Amino acid sequence: MELIYISPLRYPAEKAGSQFSMKSCESFADRGWTVELWAPRRKNRLAREDPFIFHGARKNFKIVFLPVPDLSPLKFFYVPMALSFAISVFFYALGRGLKNAVYYSHEEFALFLLTFLRRDTVYEVHDFPASGLFYRWLLGRVRLVVATNNWKKNKLGRQFNFPADRILSIPNAVDADAFAISLGKGEARDKLGLARDKKIILYSGHLFGWKGVDTLFEASRFLNEGELIYFVGGVDKDIGEFKAKSEKLKVKNVVVVGRRPHGEIPIWLRAADVLVLPNTARENISKYYTSPVKLFEYMASGRPIVASDLPSVKALVDERMAVFFEPDNPKDLADKIHWVLENPQDAQNLALLAQEEVLRYTWDKRAGCIIEFIEQNK
Repeated sequence: MELIYISPLRYPAEKAGSQFSMKSCESFADRGWTVELWAPRRKNRLAREDPFIFHGARKNFKIVFLPVPDLSPLKFFYVPMALSFAISVFFYALGRGLKNAVYYSHEEFALFLLTFLRRDTVYEVHDFPASGLFYRWLLGRVRLVVATNNWKKNKLGRQFNFPADRILSIPNAVDADAFAISLGKGEARDKLGLARDKKIILYSGHLFGWKGVDTLFEASRFLNEGELIYFVGGVDKDIGEFKAKSEKLKVKNVVVVGRRPHGEIPIWLRAADVLVLPNTARENISKYYTSPVKLFEYMASGRPIVASDLPSVKALVDERMAVFFEPDNPKDLADKIHWVLENPQDAQNLALLAQEEVLRYTWDKRAGCIIEFIEQNK
C-alpha cells in the first residue's frame, strides 16, 4: 500500500509536530507501506540541516516539498498559507494520479480538497475541530478519523454525528529505547556539566502558555535552597521572554537552558530528580485535547513525574505512575515536588511502573494499529 502523509509544517523544525510527523512516517514505512511526506517549501532557517538526521528518523520514506508562496511575514498569514498549500497539494495529487493511495493528514484544507478527487482520506485530529460549517463539510466527506484520545472520539460523534466505528482513538507515541538510556543520574549530570549536589526539577518542551510553564516558574518561590528548576526547550521568542522574566524578578533557582538537540533530551531527563508536566486547566487544548508526547518521554526515562491533574493526562497515567497536583496552583505543585524529593524510593517505584506502561505507546505499535484500522475499513 502507498500512504501520502500531508503536513503544513516546516522540515526540519524545532516544533513537536514536525518530530511527530517524521516518526509517524518512519513507522508506517517500517510496516511495509510506501510512504511520502508532502510538505510546503518555505523559508526555513534550518534548511541546511538534513530532516532525517535532525529528527532522528530513518530514511525509509520520501519527503516531497511542494511550491507555495511564503506568506509568513503577513500579519494574518495562517489561512492564506493553509489555502495556498492545499491548492498545491490538490494539483500535485491530480498530476500524480495515485488513485489507490491513502491520503493521511491533520491539515484540514488540503484533505478537504482531496475528497473532490475521490481519494481515500484519513483525518488525524490533533486540536478539536471548531463547530463550524467547514468542519461539518470535511467530516461529511473524509472516510476515516484518527483521534488521539477517547474524549475527542466521543465528542466527534456527539457534535458532528461521525460514526463511531470510523473513528480510531489512539494516543501519541514515543521512541522508548531512545529515552531508556543506561546513564545514571550522576553520569548524566557530568555529561551536561550540572552539579551533582543540587536537586533538579526539570521541564522539557515548548514554553507556550497552555503548557503551564508559568505555574512551574511561580512554584520556584516555594522551593528550598539547592532546589533548581530547569526549563529545556522553546522557540527563540519564548526563551528570550523567560530569561528576561527571570532576570527582572532576580529569580536565582530558575535556569532557562533554551533549545537543545532532540537527541540530547534523554540525557537531560535522566539528570533530573523530578520531571514536571504543568499543563493548565484554563484551556481545552490542555485539559482535553492534548496527548502529550512529553509525558511519554518522561515515562520512558524512568524518572519520577509530577503532573497536572487533568483528564488529558489521566487518560495515560494514574496515581500508580505519577504524582498529581492541582492545575495552575504553584504552591501545590511545589508541595508535590517536595513529596517526591522526600520520598525517593516511593517516587522511583512510581517511575518504574510508568516506564513499563509506556511500552504500550511505541511508534511501531501506533502505526500497526492505524494500518490495521485502515485495512479493516477498506
